[in-house]
Amino acid sequence: MTSPSAHTEPAVAGYLGIDIGSTATKAVAFAPDGTPIRGASVDYAISRPAADRAEQDARDWRNAAEECVAELARHTDLGSVRGIGVTGQVDTHVLVDEAGEPTAPALLWQDVRTSAVVESLNARLGPHGRAKGWASSQPIDASNPVPRALWLAEHEPAAWRRARWLLLPKDFINGWLTGEFASDPLASFKIANGAGYLPGIAEAPGLAERLPSLYEPDHPVGRLRRDWHGVRAGTPVATGTMDAYCDVLGSGLRQAGDTLVILGTTAVVATVGIGGTDGADVVTFAPYRGRQVHAAPTQSGGDSLRWWATATGHEVAGVLGAAGTAEPGAGGVIFAPHLLGERAPLWDTEVRAWFTGMHASTGFAELSRAVLEGVGYSVRELLDAVEAAAGARAERLVISGGGSRDPLWCQIIADITGRPARRTRNTDTAVLGAAVLAASADTGTDPWARAAELTQYDADYQPDRTVRTRYDQLYELYRSSYHALREVHGRLARLSS
Repeated sequence: MTSPSAHTEPAVAGYLGIDIGSTATKAVAFAPDGTPIRGASVDYAISRPAADRAEQDARDWRNAAEECVAELARHTDLGSVRGIGVTGQVDTHVLVDEAGEPTAPALLWQDVRTSAVVESLNARLGPHGRAKGWASSQPIDASNPVPRALWLAEHEPAAWRRARWLLLPKDFINGWLTGEFASDPLASFKIANGAGYLPGIAEAPGLAERLPSLYEPDHPVGRLRRDWHGVRAGTPVATGTMDAYCDVLGSGLRQAGDTLVILGTTAVVATVGIGGTDGADVVTFAPYRGRQVHAAPTQSGGDSLRWWATATGHEVAGVLGAAGTAEPGAGGVIFAPHLLGERAPLWDTEVRAWFTGMHASTGFAELSRAVLEGVGYSVRELLDAVEAAAGARAERLVISGGGSRDPLWCQIIADITGRPARRTRNTDTAVLGAAVLAASADTGTDPWARAAELTQYDADYQPDRTVRTRYDQLYELYRSSYHALREVHGRLARLSS
């Protein structure tokens, strides 16, 4: 939780941004000109009842939002708030009843219990069937709402029958705040485009009637139905969109080739492209207000660092400190950060993480640096994919997310990709993006222009050309090791299931 504002009197807030994340909810009160006044954060747990499962109680999101805004109200005048914007983790779904209460635990984006359903769907439909039903021949993955609906209807029939809606986290919170249930096509990209839901949803009987209406992210989904810690009833609430897209808005991206690297729980690379392009290995969003964003999300970015710290009994700071004592290249050790299968650009639910290249002199420092570099190799692979989709080269990267607070990791990203990098001053760029959408819902202003005006940066990193050849070689080995181990990982996945 952040320290109080330096103002002697409570600052006056103009907009609230809220991010329902994977491990915490964050809220920030912004002044009318976009200056952050005060922030609050509340953590919660991820339940992992089985190796292929990741769940949360959606009521934890609601309670966390309540606590965050209550904390803001203790130090900030929220009576002048003119709009609320909510963003959140994407590919996480919760069944709720008519009153908006959960009927089953939410399935997180990391949950891959539907792997068997996905395998059957992909085999039956083939590339042609997927192109017809989903407007893309890209294989369906385990976080798609269609296989999840099929799984829930079969394995949780009582919860499925009681459910009125299948919602994303930010839509769950918006429904609680306003009583209105809706979503946006950007956050629902796997089953929707700019024109509405795709025909593929018919593969899951009963899903269509459980999906909410779609609106643009800056559309007012509804109004606050009660006073909320000083925020007045009737305040407009934006429909909002997914966290990664709000990160794009909150990082000041605007022109073709502008590219963002998010070092959060996941690693995500997103770029603004030339309209109408597409890429088989990345997510291409429907055009929004004259821009088309291509994004490539992984399963484990910062999560890899947290996993390694926990597995070795160290604090994250200790891991980062040790990594800083190892030479670039980690003594020839390569780590692949596929702890929960992988999304872009592999889209492989069976792949697993690995270390390779260890020898008798390998120590904790080398392994710790290898974890950071492994995420860096993953980022480079994502960058290659989004540039191909966007038809534009990223001349410079913008880095955000919690992992960006470590200068070593930022430098590693610059060195491995060979691109200059700039770090955002505001770590919580998704929250800023949500607040920008709140301002647009209130005033009708263009969110791209407003966000570009508000974004600030606090550090620049130039790639070290002396290590470029070393990293190029290791990156090629990183990629080839995936193909060499693919059959092994498939067999291991089948054994564990």
